[in-house]
Amino acid sequence: MEVGPINAFDGFPIWYKDENGLRLQLNVDPTDPFSGITPADLPDPSQPVSFPNNYPGEAFYMQAEAEMTTGTGERARLVLALEAAFVNEVPRDDEQVVFGRVRIRVAGLQPNIEYTVTHPYGVDTFIAEPDGEGFGEINFTEDIGGLNGGEFHLALNSRVHPFLQWDPSVAPSAPEGYIGNPAVLHPIVGSLFTDRFGQPQNYFRIEGPGIGIGSPDRSTTPGINGDNCIETNNFTLLGKISTISGVDVTRATYTQNESLGGLLDVFATSDDTAQTINVTGTGFNSTLLQGSDGQYFTRLRYTGARPPSTITVTNLSDNPNSIKEVVPVDFITASANYDTDTQDLIITATSSDSIGAPILSIADFGLGEIIIPSDGISTTNLTFAPAVVTINSTAGGISSIPVSVTGSPDGPIPVASNAGEDETVIFGSTVTLNGSNSTGVITSFSWTQLSGTPITLTGSNTPTPTFIAPNSTTTLVFELTVEGEGGPSRDTVNISVIEFAPIPIAIAGPDQTVSIGSVVTLAGNATGSVTNYQWEQISGFPVQLTNANTSTATFTFPAQSTTLSFRLTVSGPGGTSSDDIQITSFPENLTVTRAEFRTGEAEWRITGTSNVIGPEVIISIYIGNVSGGRLLSQVSVDTLGEWEYRVEGSTVQPDETRAISIQSSSGGTLNNIPLNIRN
Repeated sequence: MEVGPINAFDGFPIWYKDENGLRLQLNVDPTDPFSGITPADLPDPSQPVSFPNNYPGEAFYMQAEAEMTTGTGERARLVLALEAAFVNEVPRDDEQVVFGRVRIRVAGLQPNIEYTVTHPYGVDTFIAEPDGEGFGEINFTEDIGGLNGGEFHLALNSRVHPFLQWDPSVAPSAPEGYIGNPAVLHPIVGSLFTDRFGQPQNYFRIEGPGIGIGSPDRSTTPGINGDNCIETNNFTLLGKISTISGVDVTRATYTQNESLGGLLDVFATSDDTAQTINVTGTGFNSTLLQGSDGQYFTRLRYTGARPPSTITVTNLSDNPNSIKEVVPVDFITASANYDTDTQDLIITATSSDSIGAPILSIADFGLGEIIIPSDGISTTNLTFAPAVVTINSTAGGISSIPVSVTGSPDGPIPVASNAGEDETVIFGSTVTLNGSNSTGVITSFSWTQLSGTPITLTGSNTPTPTFIAPNSTTTLVFELTVEGEGGPSRDTVNISVIEFAPIPIAIAGPDQTVSIGSVVTLAGNATGSVTNYQWEQISGFPVQLTNANTSTATFTFPAQSTTLSFRLTVSGPGGTSSDDIQITSFPENLTVTRAEFRTGEAEWRITGTSNVIGPEVIISIYIGNVSGGRLLSQVSVDTLGEWEYRVEGSTVQPDETRAISIQSSSGGTLNNIPLNIRN
């Protein structure tokens, strides 16, 4: 789908074009019998259409409608449309909106029963809502498009495409220049969808229990039980084929200086080739644009001290002519460069208007607006380089240009020494210093002792030297120096030496019972002096631990009923100890809310719920009174905890048990569920 240029008359797109190349235009002519607009739709029926004072509140690029009668004598209605309207329902400029509509309304149904509606743009399933009078109804409207004026491209996201047309194989033919006649019922073509019989969905069909009994629209399609289906392939259809290519102006800039005088450059586009497009305005003669393949251009000379305030570009090949009025602006020639050595952003910019000499400015990119000096060169010292700068002119011109970069590259991050965390150790213990968390491009390590009882370092030029703690109470201070890019860098660490420390006792906490899929917190603790915590999983389905090297770790319980075991190990100057914990899940709550097989359509309808949510949870459905037997199908649980299996035309039949059984990948099982078998 594509949207065309804006119509100067009413501010709506001149046309929308579908994937088949069919363009439809908005038709608001009340004298046209195929427009769907009558004089009564205008505020003043005695006057011609004008915008916004005498304009209809809604109009259509395409509208298709089909109606049927249910078995209870009520109406079923389908509306498919690409509609033009207004934000507040009253014609106003800047409030024009276009949206694709799918509307389905059916009355006289059985309440709380599921119905399936098939139409040219898809299949929709509904549960009939009680209407308060003992019946059920469907009242569905889907409008896809802009909510604010001018967002015409958003209608391209709707289901209403490609456009429908009268079936050319069925007489009569559509009126010349139209896709159909809104006053005549006729078969249509255009649906991209095919039904379960491989046929295009160029019809309106409703399937549900008993809807066809007594209905004049009872289905006669082979393979369908007419008692449970009504359908029609006759539609009223309106839409005018656009013979208007339209015109859009992509650029209109002027140049004026002492040597050249005044020149105007006009660039335009149209949807079709070989269009006759001209430009008119004050100070110059009407001039034709040259071009092909939908691209057109002209350069012309104007007279006067200033360029024309507006120009009009007209597509003379259109009937009526398409026009576009624009304001010529100056053309900005600019360049931008950032020097990494000086950190200067240098912008050079000039306007094509050297006589009027408009003021140029750089749009705000974090520093506020910057006025470019009269010599056209702006220099700003920055610690960063913007990717793009935008230059504005008081004469209306605007230019966004990429910033080129010169200068030296940035070097790697400077080295940073990290001597590790302060520690407490006991007499005679072997201590390892840890400088491995130092960063940068490091060429050498060097450890020195700054204070405390002198000791001997082994491996003082490595990240992790060792020493034997002295047999005296003291605090040892060591300094790590790292050399490398941007270095040297230094850091210190304190090692406290004590005579004795008790072994810390790990406390993993009480065992827990949690919900499947929940986030579980392992809140550990310990007695005594602790320098390190470490959680690890020792049994069960593997999970990913977060913050496993802290006292409090977390994980997400897997989507199954199981028991997981974890171990907390704590270390300190007095030694190491561990404690274990078990996390068990609550049993899965698995339900079946519907178990039904319809013999007429060989259709299975099985639905249910689980308290374990997510597509990784698989429900296996078995035929028979025990799980693990003949597998019917497997389905996933959605994010709301619901699952469903629904298939028509199945080759699998119930067995003599008239039951099904359910087994979840999370562990839940339901056996011998009665199966409702009906026609």
